[in-house]
Amino acid sequence: MNFFDELVIPASNNHIMLLKYMLTISLLLFIPYISMMMGATFISTHFGKKGKAESNKIYLRFAKDIIEKLTITKSAELALGTIPALSIFFAYAQLLYTAKTITMGMLALSVVLFIISFVFIYKYRNTFKLEGIMNAFKSISGKNALETDNENVKEIKEFEEKNLSTNSVSGSVGKWVLLTAAYIFAGSMALASSPDKWANVGNILQVIFSWQTLFSFGALLSLAGIITGGAIMFYFFSWDGGLKDMTEEYAALVKNTAGKIALGSGILFPLMLLISYAYLPLQSQSPALFFYTVVVMIVFLIAGNFLYSMFKNSDTSSASAVFLLVFVLVMFNIIKDQVAFGNAISDNVKEITKISAEEHKLIKSKTIETTGIDVESIFNQKCSACHKFDQKVVGPPYNDVVGKYNGDANKLAEFIFNPQKIDPAYPPMPNQGLKKKEANAMAQWLINKVTKK
Repeated sequence: MNFFDELVIPASNNHIMLLKYMLTISLLLFIPYISMMMGATFISTHFGKKGKAESNKIYLRFAKDIIEKLTITKSAELALGTIPALSIFFAYAQLLYTAKTITMGMLALSVVLFIISFVFIYKYRNTFKLEGIMNAFKSISGKNALETDNENVKEIKEFEEKNLSTNSVSGSVGKWVLLTAAYIFAGSMALASSPDKWANVGNILQVIFSWQTLFSFGALLSLAGIITGGAIMFYFFSWDGGLKDMTEEYAALVKNTAGKIALGSGILFPLMLLISYAYLPLQSQSPALFFYTVVVMIVFLIAGNFLYSMFKNSDTSSASAVFLLVFVLVMFNIIKDQVAFGNAISDNVKEITKISAEEHKLIKSKTIETTGIDVESIFNQKCSACHKFDQKVVGPPYNDVVGKYNGDANKLAEFIFNPQKIDPAYPPMPNQGLKKKEANAMAQWLINKVTKK
């Protein structure tokens, strides 16, 4: 049995429906977040490096502003990154229960890499805050600490050099680990929707070096570019009145960067989308999938038209509307992918619900109805003198012996109704003269108490 099958329980039909809703919502939070994080980190490190090389303050400010705006806050990493990633993993583990595929191993690896990348990227973001604090300190002191001959000069220089090194290393490591995580994530999603490959793909290298993964990653990356471009315009020009103190030169840089990324990605997205669709096996295709693919294309054309118009006319007033359209595009694209995944696992879901029904039937067969019987009174009158739950009296503690029946109330009831000597360390239990119904109720009550039900 697959290792991940040990971590989950087979789900019922209702549970599977809830899992699908949870998965869609988690992806709706996760995909835009990692898209903005990828875009922000690559843009920030690019302009940060370029700004230092050219001593360009505008580039350096843009490097700082974009990482702070698009990564939102540290708490967002938990709410939009880590928790949704773990929820996605949990949902796939449940829905792929018993499936013979390496998808879960790949997905687990991508989740670990995502979390590692988040740590490095927020460490990178924090270096800008530390730099700001140091600059504020210099400003308050009324003189440049680096040019002052005092005992603090060396410490200040060491701190700034260390912060600069941390900025360079954490930014580079964070962006490449994030990109790797996204690639493996795209590959695992593509494999999950291709049941015809489950039996033939036995190691991660087969997935990594496959055309299907490459085009799925291309679709994710181009969508991320569209999201990033829309997010830049929204956060810099619309959210809370836009970024303050922007010069014309700075605003032009922001618009130009956002436009190139969004429109360039927009050219690639429909191509990647159609190729990814073509790679899906017939089992994963359906009229519903075709419908949502068409809807995605229509929403993309509408959003693309607004994006092009906004950048062509430099009209930032429509930034909020464009960002909303981009979010709608992401939503329908996720629904489309989940329709394909739902088609792919249809046979697996039937197997899961069958196992769930059998287990439920087995549990029910071991359970006895206790309604109408005052079990606690029977316990106090017949049992409590010789038994306690957590310590030995005349007989053994219930916590030690009840568990041996594995939740089977019928077997325990047989012993209570007609006790036999079992453990030589204790005297035989006398027959308490209980009716069959009372013995049954007592057995179920004891099991519930011991298992804390």
